[in-house]
Amino acid sequence: MTVEAHEIKRTLTEIVITPEHAERSESAEFRHAKERLKADGHFKCRVCNTTDKLQVHHFGAEWSLEGVTDFAKLKEFCEEWDPYGYGRLLKSKPITSVDDVRNMLVLCQDHHTGVDHADGNSGTGIHSLSFPIWVMQKLCKDGEDPIPQDGQTAEEVLKEIEEV
Repeated sequence: MTVEAHEIKRTLTEIVITPEHAERSESAEFRHAKERLKADGHFKCRVCNTTDKLQVHHFGAEWSLEGVTDFAKLKEFCEEWDPYGYGRLLKSKPITSVDDVRNMLVLCQDHHTGVDHADGNSGTGIHSLSFPIWVMQKLCKDGEDPIPQDGQTAEEVLKEIEEV
């Protein structure tokens, strides 16, 4: 039996206690990480490969959660989830900051902080979606993205997928 294409809407509530922390400012290590990503040819969105409106995302441990981050665990995570190879390359070096290049992921604005849509303020960014849904934007077949992108409605995406 086949289930027809359909829209799934869910409300995700996250409860996170963000400890007191300094006001965000760009550290020298963060600037260096961005420059290294550029120099090594990684300055394009990891999801859609665009080079427009790029931002650098703290992939494993968020900046505001640095105070509760176990850096040994972060290092292990960055060696397992190693999109640019820095985890393997820098394996002998400890991680002492969330601004370490191993904890970075280059994303366009849409795939980082998301966009508002005509159909209810859904998003496309890693800060707006659960990880399995967010990463599907990278893993779907060309022309069959199940997540409405900037300017698309859910109805338009449903119609496109039904036509395939």
